[in-house]
Amino acid sequence: MSELSLGARIGDLWRSHGRRLLRYSAVSVFNVVFGQTLLVLAFSGWRWSHTASNVFAVAVSAGPAYLLSRKYVWEKHGSHHLTREVIPFWALAFAGLLLSTASAWLVGRWSHRQIFLNLANLASFGFVWLFKFVVLDRYLFGGERLTDDPLDALVDDLLSPDDR
Repeated sequence: MSELSLGARIGDLWRSHGRRLLRYSAVSVFNVVFGQTLLVLAFSGWRWSHTASNVFAVAVSAGPAYLLSRKYVWEKHGSHHLTREVIPFWALAFAGLLLSTASAWLVGRWSHRQIFLNLANLASFGFVWLFKFVVLDRYLFGGERLTDDPLDALVDDLLSPDDR
């Protein structure tokens, strides 16, 4: 079996994942702008702490990120699977939250300027961005549709009542 050149491997990856990666990037850009706006609102507008502002921004922006990733990036429009989609997605968001909150806390001990809080948040989420794409593509949304149980039907009703 012959080995493919690096260029051929990159070409194969682009053909198989390029469109999805571009869409994931677009959703990420939207979510960064949305999350950063929430961060500025909470920290500068409402005068919350670095940590509270970060938790608020991540918690609120995770919902649209899930729905946009699932429907726009991976083009899944059926029922939401609680244990194989919703919970793992939120676990990834929570991992980003932990990392970005620790960064926000550290920055808050060093400086009280808005720009440093935003940069710490961006750097934390940038760190997990590619890892998250691989997990979402291979394990959450990229596979075949799974059979739902009653709890998944309830989650589906809550998340997308007009998809029926």
